[in-house]
Amino acid sequence: MRYCFALIFFLFAATANSQGSLSQSPKVNGLGLGATRAEVVRKLGKPVSETKRKADECVGGTEVTLRYPGLKFMLWDDPDDPKKFTVGEFEVTSKKWDVSGARVGQANSAVKKLFGTRSAEERQSGMPVWFYYMDENISPGSTNFYFRNGTLVKVVSLWQMC
Repeated sequence: MRYCFALIFFLFAATANSQGSLSQSPKVNGLGLGATRAEVVRKLGKPVSETKRKADECVGGTEVTLRYPGLKFMLWDDPDDPKKFTVGEFEVTSKKWDVSGARVGQANSAVKKLFGTRSAEERQSGMPVWFYYMDENISPGSTNFYFRNGTLVKVVSLWQMC
């Protein structure tokens, strides 16, 4: 009987791990979509550069980009509080940063083990890109893993704005 329960547990664990979507975005060193500018700076320190510009028509308002070596956060202002900026997208290109257990340089099998089977795949500039869609009710958007020769080279996570 004990073995039966163990078998059932592993079958459910395998099913849960093979899902093609994430409930919400992974986090970069503990910071995910929705983090405030103050939280990012408090946790990671002063960025190498910070730029501010008018956001595109989907987002509206103002966009701030914080850059760290191998990491970029794009934040948008809150329509109700224009001085408050929250992360709506991040891009990781350095193994220095932990993306909920994944790091640039890991094999695609390690990413699959962490996040399960992708929702979709396509090729961009000859590179496979794995898309993991996020729950529309929690955090609509996607997290995308870019590979070159079976190795992770970039992670982009973003909210769907349009």
